Amino acid sequence: MPLDSRDNAKTIGLTGALLAYLCWGMMPMYWSLLKGAGSWEVIAHRATWSPLALILLLLCFGRLGELKRTILSVATVHRRQGLFLICAAAFAAVNWWINVLAAQVDRVTELGLGMFITPLISVALAVIFFREKLPLAKWLSVAAGLTGLLLQAVDYGRIPWIAIGVSVTWAIYGAFKKKIPLDPWMSNTIEGLILMPMALVYIAYLSLTGASQFFGDSQVLTFALLGTGIVTTIPMLAFAYAAVNLPLNVLGFCQYLNPIFTMSVGIFILGEPFKQSQIVPLLFIAASIVLFLWAEVRGSKKIR
Repeated sequence: MPLDSRDNAKTIGLTGALLAYLCWGMMPMYWSLLKGAGSWEVIAHRATWSPLALILLLLCFGRLGELKRTILSVATVHRRQGLFLICAAAFAAVNWWINVLAAQVDRVTELGLGMFITPLISVALAVIFFREKLPLAKWLSVAAGLTGLLLQAVDYGRIPWIAIGVSVTWAIYGAFKKKIPLDPWMSNTIEGLILMPMALVYIAYLSLTGASQFFGDSQVLTFALLGTGIVTTIPMLAFAYAAVNLPLNVLGFCQYLNPIFTMSVGIFILGEPFKQSQIVPLLFIAASIVLFLWAEVRGSKKIR
């Protein structure tokens, strides 16, 4: 590839990564607009409108036929992939719910903390389920991250289940995705289609019982629920360009923008309290990230 082409690809990739992680990091501000609706109602609308938005994009890109062939293949031939897609969709739904609930109960800062430790949970799962061997630096990274989480729990006086839940569910989701050798657009759309029937049933139930906030008294809430598909699809599209155009080590480094943006939103925009006692746990987590990235860079150099 010519030098100019590589530079253009890197620029596109970095722009995509920045846009994706900025959108994901700022997402709690959007979820906070939906406090009038229950967290599961928000997830039901997200699970309804997001796959529809993806299908519309695939239609625009001329890839709808590819989606049909992939669904047929998963349903008839590669049924194990279909089972993994169902499991991935379930963990994705729980992960979305934790994200929405954190914004609704004013615990976005804790959510950002959990996002910091997600890579460490992924490493632990890789050791347990994929028998991957870790260098000493990564073991120290995991230990430092868990120490930070433990200190945070002591400071809170309770188990920080939002931080643990968002990191564990996303790490398990990633483990299932590792077992699904499909194009991300195909797998994400199929996951959405798997969840859509249950989401529609739940929306219908809320409407019949009079508990639905969709087309209720607040027009802002109605349009915000409709917009869940768009606001969650935009960063996915941006991330797809980033994944194609950036080296994996650069993309991995960029993932830490998400928790930085999320914690910043929680502290500086949503006004959540941040005590001095929380600095020490964050220093441990920061040390774990530095060790983890150092081990990644060192490993990449050895491979080259």
